[in-house]
Amino acid sequence: MRRTNTADSGHTDPLTRTAAVGLSGGVDSSTALWLLHQAGYRVVGVTLRMVCLAKSAASDRNCCSIEAIGRAARLCERIGVPHYVVNVESRFRELVIGDFVKQYRRGRTPNPCIVCNEKIKFPALAEAADRLGLASIATGHHARIVRGPRGGAHLAAAVDVRKDQSYFLYRVPVTVLERSLFPIGTMQKVEVRRIAAGEGIEAVASRESQDVCFLPEGDLHAFLDRFIESVRGEAVDTAGRVLGSHRGISRYTVGQRRGLGISGAAPLYVKTIDPRRNLIVLAPDEELYADSVRCRSVRLRSRSLSTPLVAKIRYRHPAATVAEIAWRDGVLTVAFEQPQRAPTPGQSLVLYRDGVVMGGGVIEGVD
Repeated sequence: MRRTNTADSGHTDPLTRTAAVGLSGGVDSSTALWLLHQAGYRVVGVTLRMVCLAKSAASDRNCCSIEAIGRAARLCERIGVPHYVVNVESRFRELVIGDFVKQYRRGRTPNPCIVCNEKIKFPALAEAADRLGLASIATGHHARIVRGPRGGAHLAAAVDVRKDQSYFLYRVPVTVLERSLFPIGTMQKVEVRRIAAGEGIEAVASRESQDVCFLPEGDLHAFLDRFIESVRGEAVDTAGRVLGSHRGISRYTVGQRRGLGISGAAPLYVKTIDPRRNLIVLAPDEELYADSVRCRSVRLRSRSLSTPLVAKIRYRHPAATVAEIAWRDGVLTVAFEQPQRAPTPGQSLVLYRDGVVMGGGVIEGVD
């Protein structure tokens, strides 16, 4: 852990009012740190240096660029709190990028942000807090912690539903959530920006975080081509009739239409991907809908799976009302009141009750 300045806040708050704040240099995390500092917390900024793959080391599209780290350090110096940089690159390469490539090799579409939060970001912040003798960790995620009847921590959706990020956090261990703070989770994004602008927080002019932080140039196929050999194969319809060819299964995802290079009487979409036979199966839009999905690698926050529940089958997908739910032999099966379009293996299904995260799992297939 490398410290970038030696300033100290000088606060003498009790241990319970201390926090290691994950500081990316962006507007959300910077405002979160400022809000906690203003509330009387003794805060320490912690920037995680992951993997920088931009063509320029200073690229502002890069999650841990020199510019982003510089903004984080300057904010901490300005308000007089310590700032550290923690290098987690090797773990990130193995657990996030390694899994990302593995899943695409299998014809799946992973969500690396969920893996990162579970295995890299929150554990690293907790480790830093422990080393520094700090009680809490905090991030700029748009999410909330609510307390149950017995005082336990439960993850909940943010007040700003358009920016809610609780979907990405459903796998963060409860023991970590118990000490987590989300200072901007009760605020609208416009309010966060207003505070940042009013306080002259430098990050207010920076770009929003990218969906996949280690693809700073936004070229998924170019990235995957470094690791996966594209083997051409057949594109077939649901009856097995050959319609054309594909350029390698890692270039496709369920629900995709663009880039197929195959025409039909009606627009065609990727319905399934079969890595064993190196096939993609195409179908019209109406055949993409599923009544239920099966999930593995399940994380549940409650023993009660009774309805009413709603489920999100991907981050931007509208929440769907759950009709039935069952969990047997490590498989979570969720049936919907209305069929859902293109549930995608590798993506996560996350369950909510009244805005509180009940758990979720990784989609394996549909019924």
